[in-house]
Amino acid sequence: MAHEWHHHRDRLSVQLARCIALGLDTPHRDYVEALRLAERCRIKLDAVMDGFDLLVAPSATGEAPLGLEWTGDSTFQGLWTLLHVPTVSLPVHSGPNGLPVGVQLIAPRFGDVRLLQAASWVFATLGTPREAAPALVA
Repeated sequence: MAHEWHHHRDRLSVQLARCIALGLDTPHRDYVEALRLAERCRIKLDAVMDGFDLLVAPSATGEAPLGLEWTGDSTFQGLWTLLHVPTVSLPVHSGPNGLPVGVQLIAPRFGDVRLLQAASWVFATLGTPREAAPALVA
């Protein structure tokens, strides 16, 4: 994103520009300490997930946003990315505007195959039929 930041900053979304600016303002020592904390948390999560196939969590704070300008709040995905665990988000419900509401399945590290098998079953059981989804562009 360095090229876009330096040459096309005005074309970035407000959310992305804010995220990049926050990263650039973070002192190096804080960044390194955050990486070390993430490493410690990965090891602890391995122990917590021992004996479990999956965790189930919200994909987002609610229904998908209308249109294609923004994909929605990614707060619930960032943690799992930091912890290096595989996840799948599935639309299993429709919100008040008829747009998808999803759940996120989280597997232990290196549990990709089991996650995909479980996701297939969950979607077949709970998934929102494709034909029921409305057009995403207003």
